[in-house]
Amino acid sequence: MSHYIVQSAAAFMPASCWGKYRRVAVLEVQDGVQKVAMISSRAKGVIRVVSTWEKLSVGKTDRCAYERALVDAKAMVAELAAVAS
Repeated sequence: MSHYIVQSAAAFMPASCWGKYRRVAVLEVQDGVQKVAMISSRAKGVIRVVSTWEKLSVGKTDRCAYERALVDAKAMVAELAAVAS
């Protein structure tokens, strides 16, 4: 069996970019796995990477790209869990 999780990690950006940038992913993982070491299909416990949002600026409000992507990812996890049930 498997379930879906939302994972966040730092994004690789050039040194010329100011601020913080992150990436968000929806992962299908094995049962019992709550967090993985990296956003990759090669990570231990990961079955597949369903979707990713790349190079998201982290702002100070809920309107920043990172926070919006988290909301979208959580909605996708809820939808996938409903379909799987």
